[in-house]
Amino acid sequence: MKLLPLIGLVFLGASALASANYEAGLEEYQRGHYASAIHEWRTAAERGDGESQFALGMMFERGQGVSEDRDEAYKWYRLSADNGEINAKVRLAELFLREEIEGKGPADAVEWLEKAAEAEDVAAQFQLGLMYLEGLGVDEDPRLAARWFELAAEQGHVAAQNNIGSLYETGRGVEQSYSRAFEWYERAAKQNDPFAQNNLGAMHARGQGVDRNHAWAVFWFVMAAQGGNELAKENIVASLPNLEEKKIAGSTVNIRGGASTDFDRVASLTRGTPVHVLGSMEGWSQVYFQHEGVPTLGWVSNTLIE
Repeated sequence: MKLLPLIGLVFLGASALASANYEAGLEEYQRGHYASAIHEWRTAAERGDGESQFALGMMFERGQGVSEDRDEAYKWYRLSADNGEINAKVRLAELFLREEIEGKGPADAVEWLEKAAEAEDVAAQFQLGLMYLEGLGVDEDPRLAARWFELAAEQGHVAAQNNIGSLYETGRGVEQSYSRAFEWYERAAKQNDPFAQNNLGAMHARGQGVDRNHAWAVFWFVMAAQGGNELAKENIVASLPNLEEKKIAGSTVNIRGGASTDFDRVASLTRGTPVHVLGSMEGWSQVYFQHEGVPTLGWVSNTLIE
């Protein structure tokens, strides 16, 4: 007798079943059905699924669908980390850094951070940089701090870009280089980091790593001040004497966001209001002024300042 093939009969291995439970748990979690999510994740976690183990740890840490329990969270995070989940390694390190697990502290965090950092986790690389720079849980080592900051910076971590820039500027842990410092400050500044913006402005003002340019210095100091950097406000005041000062010539003049009337109005200034000129193009000047107490930049027609 000829046997007919079995069509559509699929046997799932343990890993496939665990993955299905994880996805089901995620769907339940997103619906706010925490108890159902925990049921699915626990089923998968007990089969050794690292993602589900991490998710369970998160639920116990947050107290979602269960009573908050740091010890139970630690248990599942540890299992997940042992299964290679980078998020679990980072989370364990964070718990240790905050000393939320009895008997564990910053020194215990280093092991897990290094494992995650070696797997190119950018948050772990940055945190390791801080720990080696400050001697937290490890012996202070600026060289290793620079190594981890630069790896994180190369992945686009903004604070790491600013920090490695600072190390290059001062020569701490690396060979001193204003040009490298300028490069890293500029990359972070363009991502709107107010600390890097202030540092970049200072390098323009001093002519370090770049030709001295007070207009660019004020530009970046203003960006930093608008981002909440208080030191940048002091730097603006110190830099303004290096810029040409003019006054508004019209009765009421609109300051624009760009060098044409096509741009939105930034502010309206009255006759006699002082402004400092950063530069000019095509009949327009970029000017600095205080608007409602906030350091501000805008563009004004050259016919309307004197």
